[in-house]
Amino acid sequence: MKNVKTLIIVALMGASLFASTTRTDALGGAGFWAEDYANVASFPADVNNHNVAWTDGSDFTSIFNANGTTWGFAGGTDNDVVNMMWGNGSMGASFGLGMTPKVEATMTCGVAMDESCDDAADAETALNIGFGMPLAGMDFGFTYGMGCDECGGGNVGINLRRAQNVWLWDTMLINFGMLMEEKVDDAVQTPSMMMFGANFYSNTSYESGTNGLFALGFNYADMGGFGVEGDDPDATMGINWTFAVESAMTDWATLRVGYSHGYDFATGNTNVDAADAIDAVDGEDCSEGAPYGCEVVNAADAIDAVNQVGGLTLGLGFNYGSFNLDMSIGQSIFDDPVKFMTGRNDAALGAGWTISYAW
Repeated sequence: MKNVKTLIIVALMGASLFASTTRTDALGGAGFWAEDYANVASFPADVNNHNVAWTDGSDFTSIFNANGTTWGFAGGTDNDVVNMMWGNGSMGASFGLGMTPKVEATMTCGVAMDESCDDAADAETALNIGFGMPLAGMDFGFTYGMGCDECGGGNVGINLRRAQNVWLWDTMLINFGMLMEEKVDDAVQTPSMMMFGANFYSNTSYESGTNGLFALGFNYADMGGFGVEGDDPDATMGINWTFAVESAMTDWATLRVGYSHGYDFATGNTNVDAADAIDAVDGEDCSEGAPYGCEVVNAADAIDAVNQVGGLTLGLGFNYGSFNLDMSIGQSIFDDPVKFMTGRNDAALGAGWTISYAW
């Protein structure tokens, strides 16, 4: 469901406006790889560090420097009006605007109009803004969104990253996010949510073109209920271990392997991949009084799904000289890898791709 996917996206601080995370998704997440352009979503000032263009087949984004000022533009999808970025060398900002026109009821679903076939919709305006800058020795990023599919009643994100020696790690990453409640006809369509995460990590470079990641994170999440009188699920608190390796197989091909394991102090192991987490709550609740028919899920299951994201991830990178191709490997390869090795697989090997050009 859209709402559950929304919560997972917010909780992961993952793919967002302007960013393509195909490479970093296989390596634990963009926040752990500060040099990757995927960071421009959470840390808008990072736009100053790149001259790059990329596409994942659904959109096109370009970042370039003109006379000392960095500009970025994304083509956008659906009803996007403008998506742009700006940087002056130290500070950075992003702005996105979408406008959906009003839709009049067509009554094409029957002679008599009823609530189930009323396809009328009010005009909507979606807004995304971001700002980032160096702050007291840290990378600072602030994001806000309203009116968009992933915004609920509004969402706020704050991200901090700095060098910090703690035991085995040398860098600290802090994420804070709030999703505001959204109601339709007095029923909660998108529940409120608050999330906090603190991660300690180290990136290590080895010979033969190999990079490694080791991270330990602490997380907390609390969410409101769905529906008219939905119960609030219990807050969750736990830890997450992340390991990742990116290694050159040849001078033109790179293999990426990541693994994360989560543990919730109340429920125990939470090691489930993101796709299975969505499926776990994408069921039907057709009980009497469900405000949206079979569209309401149990709030406790939903918050469990938010925290049950982890497991093994795979990705590939290909260097074509002036262009780079990043590809994520689908989860189905783990079910029967022999079929993929012998070319007898029915499911697709790839689960997403990005082509980029840097100069």
